[in-house]
Amino acid sequence: MRASLPDILTRGPVPLAPDNFTPLSRTPWAGEDLARSYKSRIAPAGARIGEAWEFSCDPAFPSRVRASGETLLELIAAHRDAVLGSGAGACDILVKLLNAREPLSLQVHPRDDDPDLARGECGKPESWLVLAAAPGAGIYLGFSRPVAKDELRRALAQGDAARALLHFEPVRPGDYFEIEPGVPHAIGPGVTLLEPQRVVPGHAGKTFRMWDWGRSDGGVPRALHVEQSLKLIDPERQVGAAFAASLRRAPERVAEAHGLRLTAYPPNASYRTYLFQADAGARFDWCVHGGYGALVMLEGALDAQAFGASGAPVHLEAGEPALLPAAAMPLVGRAAPGTRFCVVVPAQSHISVDG
Repeated sequence: MRASLPDILTRGPVPLAPDNFTPLSRTPWAGEDLARSYKSRIAPAGARIGEAWEFSCDPAFPSRVRASGETLLELIAAHRDAVLGSGAGACDILVKLLNAREPLSLQVHPRDDDPDLARGECGKPESWLVLAAAPGAGIYLGFSRPVAKDELRRALAQGDAARALLHFEPVRPGDYFEIEPGVPHAIGPGVTLLEPQRVVPGHAGKTFRMWDWGRSDGGVPRALHVEQSLKLIDPERQVGAAFAASLRRAPERVAEAHGLRLTAYPPNASYRTYLFQADAGARFDWCVHGGYGALVMLEGALDAQAFGASGAPVHLEAGEPALLPAAAMPLVGRAAPGTRFCVVVPAQSHISVDG
């Protein structure tokens, strides 16, 4: 018999179902790293998983509470203040894990007021935290040289001609990028990312696809949105390593104490991202101030519960996401050696940690 919702929301993290995977028809570029490194306890060996929607209020792929099966949207509707915090608005954070064995399409996201958006669609600002990268792996950001839109349009229509026009940026674990609306981007093979996004509740975040590397779906090329994309980009200025560097974000702060290393990345207008690493194992007190958190376990194991709560703590292992409800703050945590997890919180919130 599951605990009542008020108890679930006050005793610690709320585990979410760990198998919210998109189908291969949606991610033909999917790799095997998510199944091998993050979801090995629930996914068959060798399974190709392109996207795991770890924390989602999107009706198409909603997160579900592991104990009850209800959606995160339903939980928030019933207990908004307890989940999000007193006086909070809607939950607009979406967090994914991604892994590619082939390059993703060259794409761009619009702003919310874009005239080419259909009813029920919105923009989709996002960020990339590189979790793993094969030797020589990287991402595509902008263009290798200044190119006029007419030339770019012709290249996009001429098979592989567009490849030479793209700027390739090598990456390594810990790199963090802000992918704002209007930024041409693609993930390269061999890269695994944590991808926080902001999506308007009740809407679908829109992606305009410029070029898809000649890929097809059952012999039929996937739909492209070339003209919509060209309106949003500036290929004569979004050029080279300097443009890619403008999208990089160095850590806002790095704190180490009692076996725990906390890396905080700078917030954007919607959210901020934290990476926790317990290199030697750690016991710590921690709190999300002013809101809620979306937790994604990457490695190891974490036991956490609300300060002063009775009973066993909530146990989370690699590949298991969780909601950190406002009503459960502050928390007491104990992490096994080698544990890594990320927490994404609203921009107006922040996390404090004491050893």
